[in-house]
Amino acid sequence: MKKYFAAMLIAYQILAAGCANDHLITDKTYRRTVEKDFSVRRKIAANRNKQLYGVFDRNLEKSREEALKFLFAYMPLSDMADYTGEFFLANADIALKARKESLWGKEIPEDVFLHYVLPCRVNNENLDSFRLRYYDEIKSRIKGLGLADAALEINHWCHEKVTYQPSDIRTSSPMNTILSARGRCGEESTFTVASLRTAGIPARQVYTPRWAHTDDNHAWVEVWIDGEWHYMGACEPEPVLDRGWFTEPARRAMLVHSKSFGAAYGNENVIRKMKYCTDINNLSKYAGTKRLFVKVIDDMNNPVSDALVEYKLYNYAEFYSLASLQTDFNGLSSFETGMGDLLIWASKDNKFIYRLVSVPETDTVILNPGYRIKPDKAEVLDINVPPVQDSFPPLPEDLVESNRKRFEEENRIRQNYVDSWIKPSEAKDFAIMIKVDTTAIIDVFSRSMGNWRTIKEFLGSTAVDERELALSLLMDLPDKDLRDVRAGVLSDHLRNINNPLRLNTNSSVFKDYVLNPRVANELLAAYRGYFRKALPASLQADALNSPDIIVDYINKEITVNDAENYYLTPLTPIGVDELKVSDTDSRKIYFVAICRSLGIPSRLEPGSNVPQYFFNSEWKDVYFADEKAPDTRKAFLKLIPNEKDPVPEYYTHFTIARLENGRFKTLDFDYGKKITDFSEELALVPGDYMVVTGRRLANGNVLADLTFFSLAPGEHVSREIRLRNEKQ
Repeated sequence: MKKYFAAMLIAYQILAAGCANDHLITDKTYRRTVEKDFSVRRKIAANRNKQLYGVFDRNLEKSREEALKFLFAYMPLSDMADYTGEFFLANADIALKARKESLWGKEIPEDVFLHYVLPCRVNNENLDSFRLRYYDEIKSRIKGLGLADAALEINHWCHEKVTYQPSDIRTSSPMNTILSARGRCGEESTFTVASLRTAGIPARQVYTPRWAHTDDNHAWVEVWIDGEWHYMGACEPEPVLDRGWFTEPARRAMLVHSKSFGAAYGNENVIRKMKYCTDINNLSKYAGTKRLFVKVIDDMNNPVSDALVEYKLYNYAEFYSLASLQTDFNGLSSFETGMGDLLIWASKDNKFIYRLVSVPETDTVILNPGYRIKPDKAEVLDINVPPVQDSFPPLPEDLVESNRKRFEEENRIRQNYVDSWIKPSEAKDFAIMIKVDTTAIIDVFSRSMGNWRTIKEFLGSTAVDERELALSLLMDLPDKDLRDVRAGVLSDHLRNINNPLRLNTNSSVFKDYVLNPRVANELLAAYRGYFRKALPASLQADALNSPDIIVDYINKEITVNDAENYYLTPLTPIGVDELKVSDTDSRKIYFVAICRSLGIPSRLEPGSNVPQYFFNSEWKDVYFADEKAPDTRKAFLKLIPNEKDPVPEYYTHFTIARLENGRFKTLDFDYGKKITDFSEELALVPGDYMVVTGRRLANGNVLADLTFFSLAPGEHVSREIRLRNEKQ
């Protein structure tokens, strides 16, 4: 990737001479805002000054300098930590090139270009050099087309490359999505937005974070054409704009939203305006809406400012916060939403109150968060979803048929690429040649999809006596890692494996928590070799006998700033170490990565995601200096199966959440885990808990229950998980 990027960079530096020397940002007030934010952000990224800001030493033309400053002023921590100034300049140059060379470039308003063409980040994906690699191909595909037709044609191009397949929450980069020819909707829409922006077409990803009528979510794309935003399904081309299979479901949504990169501008409906980005409420384009008001008061009926109001939707057996907004000086908060039911949750000073409301029947909700939970308090909630709307009129049959034929041809084009991947018989022959298990090799190659050459390169270059360990490493990786990991990263983790505790290399502790480089949902990086050189020798020597030394080191070296990583893309462990600034979750990943690099088994505890290390045959919880460690004693919860039809499953029929500062945080167990699979007691942090259960009916409505209970240190509690029956 580095060699490829360097070659493309040289090629595209030529275009710099053609870039206009005029200001990119002509609005002087906005330019001053960008300059100010750029200066503030530069201080945050001081530890990577050379890697990021050395590019400004070139006396860049005004348009290039201002484009780059805009990106730097509003990039999240993950971009500061894991990419270079050269990378962002090359991407900015492509955006400026598209603006100059496209038929519509001069028609795109300055602010729309800045927020929806220039940024190479779409959401929480891993960034790559997609624009550099595919600019010429996309440009030739839309030659001579107007803006609307070009947008539709690019979506056909995207469908030739990628189709839908569910996967884990880590969002692959556009080039890696092409490599595997598959992506979930978040990846398809990220890829499609990147493709449209490459052509200079303003585009943004839009989400319904959770549907109201079913347990799922969806993402698609909006494009700016002649002053208006239009939508289309990502990698799902229709013959016209503003159509998609999700058109009807979206009319029952409670929220559709998008994120605008950069300081706020314009007059769109804003959910939350932040310093570096803005959450836009797009729902009124798709569904009937109503603005709901919430007033928070105290016992004397005085307004309570800075209370947190959460607008929660039942989905995946939990109450998911569509928006979390602070009350103003008058104790007010408001949110525009759809025509279903929401659970309104207000909290302040570790106290809370909630109320289920029907949005069509409610104007203002008055809440007083004046009590703590009462053990074993249970409440029955009947949740209604927005009604079914009248269907859209169908498109002309000739358009539908023409699009269907194109769709089939695009499927064939993509399938031809998929057919070029390694065959099971070829994988078997390779396994025999390198003398490893044939069944395992066939499985690994199958899961690696278009990345099979990388896997073959890695195994083929591995020493004979290390191939079994190399295969074990591959077998434990998630599918998506096999689909986009680089051979150099795999080699680093194999070459620098450390086992000073002499753990059994066939044990699950060693394979899962030392050998395995995957910690959470970060981009895999070659961190073992890096840490061997970067970490103090004394730390590497002493941590084996006292892993808490690593905690002390991180407390001293790393500053936590959650607000700066607002796209929630995890920093790599190398990025955290270089930047010396991290968000809370990336710091956890950083700790685990250091431990594994030193041969100390480490993980994020299933359920709570608390970092742990394995020492003296038991798992030890880790809390940093800015965190309050709970009682070290555990409480124990035994879930009792009672239902047989259906057998309750986690995130489908029930969830468990723990109270933290007035808010219940869902414990993160595996999706679809049956209650019968919770065979052992759960060792939990003592505190207050809530069980949510729900049975979704055929019309989308839900029969839900909330049950609150407390767990004291050392207490053993059993709880039945029952689902309400429609007849009750």
